[in-house]
Amino acid sequence: MKIKEIMNKKPKLTWVVLVLLIAAGTAGYFLREDPTMKQYKSVARHILSTHHASDQPAGILSACGTPDCKEVVSAALEKEGQSEETGKKEEIYTMFQADEHGNLVLNETTRLNIEKLYALNTPEELDEKMKKLSSVLPDAAHRQVANLIDYFDKYTREIQEIYPPDVAPETVEEILVQLKVMHDLRKMHFGADVARAFYADEEKMSLQLIYLMAIEKDKSLSLGEKAERAQQLLKNSPELAAAYNPDRK
Repeated sequence: MKIKEIMNKKPKLTWVVLVLLIAAGTAGYFLREDPTMKQYKSVARHILSTHHASDQPAGILSACGTPDCKEVVSAALEKEGQSEETGKKEEIYTMFQADEHGNLVLNETTRLNIEKLYALNTPEELDEKMKKLSSVLPDAAHRQVANLIDYFDKYTREIQEIYPPDVAPETVEEILVQLKVMHDLRKMHFGADVARAFYADEEKMSLQLIYLMAIEKDKSLSLGEKAERAQQLLKNSPELAAAYNPDRK
C-alpha cells in the first residue's frame, strides 16, 4: 500500500516542480530588460552624472579653458548709461551680461546667443560686433565670449564630421548614441562646468523625449512621428513631463 501511495504521489511532485520551473521561466522573461531601455538608462546615468552643481560659487564659472584667459583678473566696468542708450539700437549690446566679478554670466541664453553670433555673421561682421561688445562688457567677460565662440566653432565642426547634417538617425538606439557623443564632446570642448550651464536643460529634455519614444507602443510610427508625439505629450501635459523628469528621485 505504501508503495502505491508513493507511486501515486511521484507524478504529483513532478508536476509541481514542472509548474515552478515554468513560472520561473515566465518571470525571467517578463523581468528581462528591453535592450533599448537598458541602453537608455546607461546613457541617462552617464549624462546626468555631470549635471550636478559645481563646487564653485554661483556666478563665477570660468568661461574659458586656456591658462592665459583664466589668469585674467578684471574689475567689472560699469557703463550703464551707454548700454541703455545703445541697447535700444542694436541687439548686440544686450546679448551678454557680466557678474560682479567681471566674468560672463553662463546659462542657456548665453549659449543661444553664442550660437547666434557664430551662425548669423561673417568673420568681418563678427569682428565688428565683438568691438561693439567691448564697450559694454568687462575685459574678462569680453575675452570669454571670444573664447566661447572659438570653442563652439571647433565643437560644431567636429559634430558635423561625425554626424553630417544630411544623415539622420534611424532608430532610438542611434539617437541615444548620438546624444552621448554630443554630451562628451561638449564636455571636452567647453569643460564640464560650462557644458552643464549651457546644455543641461536641453539634455534633460532630450532624455525625456527619447524615453517617451522608446516606450511608444504604436510600431507603425516613423521615428519622426514618435518624436512629434513625444513633444506634444510633454507640451500638453506638465504632469507627464514631471513624471518623466530624468532628475526625479
